[in-house]
Amino acid sequence: MRIALPISVLLLVVGCGDSGASANGERPVTELDGVPYGATCDSDADCGGASDSCCTGGKCSADGWCSPKCTTDKDCPDGFYCIDHSGTRCFSACDDDRDCPTDFVCEDKSGHKTCRYK
Repeated sequence: MRIALPISVLLLVVGCGDSGASANGERPVTELDGVPYGATCDSDADCGGASDSCCTGGKCSADGWCSPKCTTDKDCPDGFYCIDHSGTRCFSACDDDRDCPTDFVCEDKSGHKTCRYK
């Protein structure tokens, strides 16, 4: 019985891991090298300061979100893909619309399913 309780707790913790999906309607945010990928931004300074890293308008939404430029998927953190949009940018992965923030949909683009603004 003493072994069963710790194993049960471990399974519960593992089962509740972060999938990167947005179950509560918020954007999934992943920090990598000082850049909060997926976070809402007003300027490039909010996204670590790299030029053109705060994507606004179009598929990024009027609010803007940290979606730095990329060349390949390897330039993006886990849970994000390099997608062609006004150049190539890191967009959050999804399986369907439920994985995306409020006002975003899951779209098939550049060989991956990612969230984009409606």
